[in-house]
Amino acid sequence: MIPNNIWKKTCAFLALFGILITAPGHTETTFDSTIPVVDINDFYQPETHDQFVAQIASALKEVGFFAVINSGVDGQTLDKAYEAAQQFFQLDMETKLLSHNPNANGQRGYIPGESAKGSAFGDFKEFYHVGREGVALCDYPNIWPDHYPLKEPLNTLFDALEICKIPLEQAMCEAIGQPLDFLTQMTQDGECLLRAIHYPANPPEDRLWAAAHTDIDLFTILPRATAEGLQVLNKEGEWIDVRVPENAFIINGGDMLENLTNGMFKSSQHRVVANSKSCERYSMVIFIHPKAADRLDPLPQCINTTGGIRKYAHATRWELLEERLADLGLASPAMLEHLATCGIMERLIEVKRASPKAMNRLKDAGLANEAILGELARIELEGQEARADGCF
Repeated sequence: MIPNNIWKKTCAFLALFGILITAPGHTETTFDSTIPVVDINDFYQPETHDQFVAQIASALKEVGFFAVINSGVDGQTLDKAYEAAQQFFQLDMETKLLSHNPNANGQRGYIPGESAKGSAFGDFKEFYHVGREGVALCDYPNIWPDHYPLKEPLNTLFDALEICKIPLEQAMCEAIGQPLDFLTQMTQDGECLLRAIHYPANPPEDRLWAAAHTDIDLFTILPRATAEGLQVLNKEGEWIDVRVPENAFIINGGDMLENLTNGMFKSSQHRVVANSKSCERYSMVIFIHPKAADRLDPLPQCINTTGGIRKYAHATRWELLEERLADLGLASPAMLEHLATCGIMERLIEVKRASPKAMNRLKDAGLANEAILGELARIELEGQEARADGCF
């Protein structure tokens, strides 16, 4: 009989090379070797620590995705959160909308849908947002339904995932030459956001559960979902199914981490597709965010590592989030007004990273300045020239 701890270490090691072995009585599963699987316990062991950091750094540089086992999150905690979320989403729309606040910019409570950045069509999903309980940062307190007990199971999962994030943050800091608490100082009181998602069965032919997008945060933790469907765009430009051991949590880099590292760490393009029309899907995701005023300017050492040229904007977390929420169609009129005047659009335009959808929303609201109108005109001219050349 192989001891359980040796068995887990062996499986995790072989998984790094795309080989998955299973215990007797278990069905074999395959997954793509471009999604490395690491063991959080290795971070704490002197003989495996450096390898753990190197594996995470390599994954974030290459594809922006990796998976971890031994997360420390109890399986029952996750199961109870899923049970509560599933029962909530089965309620009628009128009841669910009692937990929707249209002035919360999509940051709390029930959200009936959104569209991915750059997508003309809305995603075929609904979700519920929860932040850290008892902290009303950015004027967004949690919204708890009176008609269904979501509070305890989602808060418990939120707290467990916040603990899980700390060794990951420390490993990322070590990889980019920052103090180990550099990211945790940002996120321990940051606006981390837990999202419980329902992807209904039978999406229309022209809709995906979630269209191709990147996440706006530093990084995202995705515990196991109830069904497959997650895909990531690999460095060869191919969509691959994300299949990892059942007990693994998936981690993907976000736009804020890419901004901070001047593109050294990738914010991965991913999507969720329905493999079976009759199947619905539930997932839990926590987006790891800094505090609103934390600066995410590209770090000098990362600029040097990526060619010596700054490719990303000087920005705070709140500025980057506002632009994304405008792109998604979730920004309130007050947020659009701030976005138009805080200067972030001009700084994004400078590095050619401003969202056309966000700029058009400002234009439609009568808030676009000359810089925004000029950039929209430039993008339209480039599109006309490309069409004339037969590029698409």
